[in-house]
Amino acid sequence: MSAANEELIRRFWATANAGDWPAFEALLSPDMVYLVPQTRERIRGREHFVEFFRTWPEAWRSEITRCIVDAQRAVTVIDFLTERGRETGISFFELQGGLITEVCDFWPSDYEPPQRAIAAVERY
Repeated sequence: MSAANEELIRRFWATANAGDWPAFEALLSPDMVYLVPQTRERIRGREHFVEFFRTWPEAWRSEITRCIVDAQRAVTVIDFLTERGRETGISFFELQGGLITEVCDFWPSDYEPPQRAIAAVERY
């Protein structure tokens, strides 16, 4: 199961990098939840999460530097690359039935999130 889950997580980042939003969405549970504790952002539902990634206000890509997976969870450490440079991101995933049910992102540096045009982002 861990090998299949590792492939799921690697596809998550690969499809996001490629902007293949239908393939990206297929990896997510319909009622998945996305959390960013630092900025108190929460998104509920895969269609909203896909829109959040799809509409990020600048060009970016991720490079996995570490991936740890078990039967129900995964953690990745990524280099998040933008025109501004490289940032480290740490993502915790909850997995069930071959789908991602939750993603919780941590960024080592505090920041205010950019203004977003989608209404699905809640600040808590």
